[in-house]
Amino acid sequence: MDITTLTMKDLLAQSDLSLPKQGEVVRGTVISVSKNSILIDLGVIGTGIVYPGEFYDNQTLLKELKVGQEISAIMLDVEDEEGKGYRELSLRQAQQTTAWEDIKEKRDSGEVLVTKITNINKGGLIVELNGVQGFLPLSQLSSEHYPKVEGGDTTKIVQILQKFKGQEFRVKILDFSEAENKLIVSEKAINEEKLQEQLKKFTIGDIVKGTITDVTDFGAFMLLSADDSSNEPAQEGETKPKGTIEGLIHISEMAWKMIDNPRNILSPGQEVQAKIISIENGKISLSLKALTDNPWLNASTKYSVGQKIKGTIAKTTNYGALISLDDSITGLIPIPEFGGKKPSEILTVGDSIEVVVVSIDINEHKMLLKFDKTQKESPEIKETQTQDSSNAVVS
Repeated sequence: MDITTLTMKDLLAQSDLSLPKQGEVVRGTVISVSKNSILIDLGVIGTGIVYPGEFYDNQTLLKELKVGQEISAIMLDVEDEEGKGYRELSLRQAQQTTAWEDIKEKRDSGEVLVTKITNINKGGLIVELNGVQGFLPLSQLSSEHYPKVEGGDTTKIVQILQKFKGQEFRVKILDFSEAENKLIVSEKAINEEKLQEQLKKFTIGDIVKGTITDVTDFGAFMLLSADDSSNEPAQEGETKPKGTIEGLIHISEMAWKMIDNPRNILSPGQEVQAKIISIENGKISLSLKALTDNPWLNASTKYSVGQKIKGTIAKTTNYGALISLDDSITGLIPIPEFGGKKPSEILTVGDSIEVVVVSIDINEHKMLLKFDKTQKESPEIKETQTQDSSNAVVS
């Protein structure tokens, strides 16, 4: 065979030189950069070429490349299509391959990374690492950034998440799959091990000190310290340690009496004591009312079935009206008592009213009431039996 008719592949086949296979990553030094091509010195295996199609949609790559720079590339073919003896290479594929390799290394090492939030959706935040798009789910946000929205209202969640767009977050890689182009990161995982160690210092029943960080419609969040779990009350003038774990004081645990707005009870920056009533799934539930006497324990001695008493209309709902009998006890006039009318059509919040005690459940903290038909200014409603409403629930 005339050597002049041999292709580069033929010559390589007759030599002992072992070339990278198609799809393998090779390293080389940039020889020249132009709009028509990028030439890369691959050492003993020759010269590589990157054609314009590789950087038409990535002009930044072309601008950043410098002569003499060492880079990685993917071998597309050992001989270019124009027969010039170049190895045809891909920088774009190499970037993607090395990016996933880097992601694996950082996941395995548990390295903390800084990433910018590029976009948001109702499920979490969109991030980018090494040119790979990733996802930071809501469940993996730290307590500092987690949207405090009762009931998971997606519209409100998205509104809150919008403010994070463009910000940088510190995260760890939680999971990835190059085949599925999936990358999941976590902000919470950074302190997860430390958090679990801190949680071990707390037990249900502990009385803790802390600072209110946020107040919502459904409760207040309190920052407490892992070094502050103690059954001893706070001493006057005592310096409070910086909080490290956040717990929730639900609106139902703020006081024995009914509360419409938690903001009337607590405010950000306020220092309080609370009792731990639950530790579940890394979350601490707190109670203020657990530190005060339970007024229901004496309710049976203060109130009795059939007793006529005066109360204040605290709230009207779709299931009845809540009547405050004193500072702590609230009873319910169930909806059947209203004869088909809405409670708000008959009663006005803040007004006084005469009622009769129908039943008292000390354990469930429930008291059912009915209108006192004998009072001179009784609300205009139909006579309705109350026994069918005995299963109504007091909120």
